[in-house]
Amino acid sequence: MLVGIILASWLIIIWIYFLWSRRRYYKIAWQLRGPIGLPFIGLGLQMMNPQTFLNYMAGLSHKYKTPFISWMGTKCFLYVNDPQTVEQIFNSSHCTNKGDFYRFMSSAIGDGLFTSSSPRWQKHRRLINPAFSRQILCNFLPIFNAESEVLLDKLQIEGVQNGKSLEIYQILKKIVLEAACQTTMGKKMNFQHDGSMAIFEAYNGVTEVCVKRMLSPWLYPEFIYRWSRLFDRQQKVVGVLIGFIEQVYRIRLLSTVLTFIHINWQLLQPAVSVVGVDDWDANMPLEQHHYQKQHEQQQQHQLSTKSKSIFIEQVRDHVERGQQMSWQDVRDEANVIIAATFETTSTALYFTILCLAMHPDYQDKVHDELRTELPQSGDITMDQLERLTYTEMAINESMRLFAPVPMVLRRAGQDLQLRREDGIYVIPMGTQIGIDIYNMQRDVRVWGPLAETFNPEAHFGCNSATRHAFAFVPFTKGLRMCIGYRYALMLMKLLLAKIFRNYRISTDARLEHLLVKGNISLKLKEYPLCRVGRR
Repeated sequence: MLVGIILASWLIIIWIYFLWSRRRYYKIAWQLRGPIGLPFIGLGLQMMNPQTFLNYMAGLSHKYKTPFISWMGTKCFLYVNDPQTVEQIFNSSHCTNKGDFYRFMSSAIGDGLFTSSSPRWQKHRRLINPAFSRQILCNFLPIFNAESEVLLDKLQIEGVQNGKSLEIYQILKKIVLEAACQTTMGKKMNFQHDGSMAIFEAYNGVTEVCVKRMLSPWLYPEFIYRWSRLFDRQQKVVGVLIGFIEQVYRIRLLSTVLTFIHINWQLLQPAVSVVGVDDWDANMPLEQHHYQKQHEQQQQHQLSTKSKSIFIEQVRDHVERGQQMSWQDVRDEANVIIAATFETTSTALYFTILCLAMHPDYQDKVHDELRTELPQSGDITMDQLERLTYTEMAINESMRLFAPVPMVLRRAGQDLQLRREDGIYVIPMGTQIGIDIYNMQRDVRVWGPLAETFNPEAHFGCNSATRHAFAFVPFTKGLRMCIGYRYALMLMKLLLAKIFRNYRISTDARLEHLLVKGNISLKLKEYPLCRVGRR
């Protein structure tokens, strides 16, 4: 009896201490009232259903004044879907860290820019920024142009010659992953022709593993997760990806060493040996030999410059110079960049094509611009891409309707003062913040009566209404804006230009009938088939 009383007393004391330690969360929950949810799980059940979660949160945003506080499990959760609050969050130095759920991704694909927290994120962002400069991106155009031709061949053979209706999302994912592997690792994989399919399936699989764990609260504790079948699958796909990156790195390292030896050997030789004894022409003037030597050195420099554009070569330089990056960091960053590009860029590209297929009048306007600005065939240059203003409007409109990343999670690293119409509130350190990009970019209160329709001119045209700068944030904005947004836009514009300059895409699907799922990137419950016709 005495033991039971003592045990009960200790449990009561622990419970009171638990509640007291969280008193600031309860205070802000009282001030910014939202749905309470169920004990211990909050809105966890709604989160576990990705097919209804986004619509559910849209309904709550009309029922409660935003931003409001709710609960995800036992975590205090601030829901945001208005541009004014989004601006405060994205521009705050206290909100640069991702939400706690991203730790599931970092444990699977590595702790890269997409998942890491400060100060690691700040340090790596500073070192990696030059890898996404305009000059570097221009060097990727030959890769993008080459992959666009592979895509056109696929559409021609399967869509036109065979007359099949295509589920083009999988085709696009392979093209985007191919481009990402080449620009990040310098390795051509040949995914479109079933080459290296294990790598493609691994990048597909690692995203599925992360989503399944996020939707399974019982797998949140690490000691439980490590005994699950899902962990075994994660280990398998992660092993494939790590092996792929390390193999490519070793090959590139060996190639670099051999090139370095070859160049330095030539520089140490007398002028006559540069062209080789067998090629020496005694009747050739000495000036011509020097010209030939300079020409070869120029070719070697161009080859070296192209190689240096590859992401892994740039970050490898940081390792060799001792600039606070290890080989583990290089592997993680490469893995995360490929996975993020593969998941988000292919999603945005697909929805743009689908929207234009569902709206042939806007597709014809895109085609008219492409016919005016581009030749019938041949590579597309950066100057030509920058003139495709209507094409960019169509991309932006599709990303407004179908945000590639529907919800972004941040964590308050310190107490945050948040302004709302009715006052200033202190958001306690540790609060999880959910920025609902998908519903904000479809809100009639922000975008007007045509908010849920596809209309590039109404929302991004010259005469469109002026809106808040943070009403459209497909790549986020502020202090932690996506580092690869220029890369993604350039790749999407080029692929779209190649497709719609040569083909007409059509579908029986209708915008209002599409059912979306809110995962890491936006998904559809069912992917409609598309027909391809030659222009």
